[in-house]
Amino acid sequence: ANDEDRSPESPCSLDYSCFSFSEIGHTPSNMHRDMISPLGEEDSLLLSPFTPCEANEGRIVPPVDSDGNERKERMFLEQGRVTLVLPWLQDASDRRLLYGNGALLDGSSAEEEGLVAPMFANQEEQEVYIRSWLAEEAGMPVEAKGLSIMFYPARYHKFYDSIFALGGVCDLIPDESADVCILEEPEHLNWYRAPGCSSWISKFRHCIGVAHTNYKAYARNHAPDGFLAAPLLAGVNSLIVQANCHRVVKLSGVLQEFAPTNRDYIENVHGIRETYLKEGRRRRASTAITEKRAYFIGKLLWAKGFNQLLELEACFRERTGEFFEIDIFGSGPDEGEIQRAFFNDRDDNESGIFQNSFNKWSGSSRRHRLPANFLGPSDHSSLAGDAYSIFINPSLTEVLCTTTAEAIAMNKWAIVPSHPSNAFFMQFPNCLSYCNRREFVSILEKARYNDPPPISEELFRLLSWEAATLRCVRAAAVPKRDAARDDRISRTTKEKTSSLKKVYRSISSSSSSSPSEAVASYEGIGLVTP
Repeated sequence: ANDEDRSPESPCSLDYSCFSFSEIGHTPSNMHRDMISPLGEEDSLLLSPFTPCEANEGRIVPPVDSDGNERKERMFLEQGRVTLVLPWLQDASDRRLLYGNGALLDGSSAEEEGLVAPMFANQEEQEVYIRSWLAEEAGMPVEAKGLSIMFYPARYHKFYDSIFALGGVCDLIPDESADVCILEEPEHLNWYRAPGCSSWISKFRHCIGVAHTNYKAYARNHAPDGFLAAPLLAGVNSLIVQANCHRVVKLSGVLQEFAPTNRDYIENVHGIRETYLKEGRRRRASTAITEKRAYFIGKLLWAKGFNQLLELEACFRERTGEFFEIDIFGSGPDEGEIQRAFFNDRDDNESGIFQNSFNKWSGSSRRHRLPANFLGPSDHSSLAGDAYSIFINPSLTEVLCTTTAEAIAMNKWAIVPSHPSNAFFMQFPNCLSYCNRREFVSILEKARYNDPPPISEELFRLLSWEAATLRCVRAAAVPKRDAARDDRISRTTKEKTSSLKKVYRSISSSSSSSPSEAVASYEGIGLVTP
């Protein structure tokens, strides 16, 4: 919302600080109200932490008790101000590694060696890029103009393949802007903390964590002694999230339990850009699609399901006499090994996942080069059109896969395993799930000889930002009873802290009394001394 339109006296003028945009989705509209929202009949909405959404005729009506509650929800949305807090990689080599190369320094030519600058020379350039992307690619020109952007110093750690903050991020946010906070991956953001920095729940009135990475599974499958590391990491994550979030939103039931039931809530908060919905509507109105090519798009990691894809190829050949052709888009650390596995370029000295992928193959399938084309990284929206109609994603390690949602939105066939991470997609008629390899063969044959059924406008709305924003608001809401309890605990903690400060000031300033006498005068605050 524009700052000029805000009333400083209005009690509904909330300031919001968040770490990144959550792409948001929807649950089936025929689900019972209590399954959609944690709010009971006697509870009211406490907060609304996302950007405004325009009401459109025929949209899905949010499950609220009355029109008054819905107007209250929209009023919060329209008067809020959003601050996007992002990491700024201070080391130029980190920016070059993650963002690629940009302009040449001092106007030098490409032939001059060693003069290539990182993509963003400073924070201002990165901010301009973000606003331009929002306005042009995401179709959000109003939000691109009104959004506040703030950076915190960070460093990329190659060993963990992750970005970590340098210092306390929470303390960088002005107190006057600290109202409601959404933490993307709250466990990751708080693994490393500067000593003495504030906690998020002490800084903000309400803090929501959105968890969307299965770190427990990564530790179990890839860390040394994963069977020990996984439960240990899960315990640490649970403690970190509970200490920094009033509310935890998990994208699917695949993730671990972070907090007690009343604070740990499963909700799909991933969504789709309008570009994909426009393509889906175009395909819905088009005539029969003759091209039935299959493809996969994503990061080239073994964890993304390439072992399963090799097994599916082998089973398909056993039952049909041929492999199915697939185009693979993406890049990643395991790209070379994956290509060699598909092209049967086996090295007897190879070990680990690469060797296991060959051992899982059966019969004569090992001796064949698979009809897979590795076409490099690409934006999923560039695959719009009728060249591809079948998206295959065999991964079992996803929490909720955005590329699957994008393929569904473009009205393509999406073939996925029957898995909790794909539960949201099962309501769409163009999503085909399989429980075993034989079922995969059957549904792939169906997809190759049939057009995807058209998606209704109501189902399209399930993937829209408008419906998604309301879902995120409802998922982040806290019942009155829980809010009152948290408020009492917070007040009690502050009172005890204040009393302790008085004791220590008294001890340090007392010249006539001994420290034990000074402490004894405050015996009612629960301070225990030897």
